[in-house]
Amino acid sequence: MGRNDKVLIINGSPRKNKNCHSVVKELVKKFEENEINYKVLDIYKMDIDYCTACGACEKTGYCRIKDDMTPIYEEFNKSTGTITVSPMYFSSVSTKVKTVVDRTQAFFSSKYVLGKPSIDRDKFRLGMYIAIGGQPEFENQFLGGQIVMDIFYKSINTDLEYNLYLSNSDEVPFEENEDFKARFNRDVDEYIKKIKENNN
Repeated sequence: MGRNDKVLIINGSPRKNKNCHSVVKELVKKFEENEINYKVLDIYKMDIDYCTACGACEKTGYCRIKDDMTPIYEEFNKSTGTITVSPMYFSSVSTKVKTVVDRTQAFFSSKYVLGKPSIDRDKFRLGMYIAIGGQPEFENQFLGGQIVMDIFYKSINTDLEYNLYLSNSDEVPFEENEDFKARFNRDVDEYIKKIKENNN
C-alpha cells in the first residue's frame, strides 16, 4: 500500500472501554499484525458540525463548513477502505456517525448535481459496517442503521461488502461472545486479504 492509502476506522461510540472500543482495538491489532496502514477516527473527540442543508455544496461540490470534517473528505478520497463501528441508538447509528454521513452530502452533490465528482469514483475502496446492539436479537433490529450505511458507502464510493451485527451485547459483550468473534475474525481476515490483493 502507498503511504497515503489507509483504511479508515470510524469509532462511532462516545463510550470508553465498551464494545465498540473493544472492536476497534481488535481491528487495530489485526491491521498492525498484517502491516495494513490505518487511521482511527474517534469522531466523538472531533469537532464535526451538523449539515444545515444550506445548498452550498450543490454549487461548489464542497462543504462550506470548516471543521474537523474538512480533511476527512480527502482521507475518504485517498483511502483504500472504511470500516464503521457504531452502537445502535433508537434502531440506527449513533448521532455522530449520522452527522458524518450527512456531511458527505458534498460528495453526493459533486457527483449527481454538478457532475464533477470531488471524489475519485474509479478508485478501489472496500467497506465494512459493524453494528453493536445491546438488546437481544429481534427482527429488523439493525435495518435502520443498515439503510443509512448503504447510502453512506455509496456516497464515499466504497464497496460495502461486509456487515456484522452483534446483538445482546448488554448481557454478552464482544470479548465474551465467541460466536460473533468467530464471524468477526473470518470477515476481517478476508477483508485484509482483499485489501492486500488490490494494493499490490
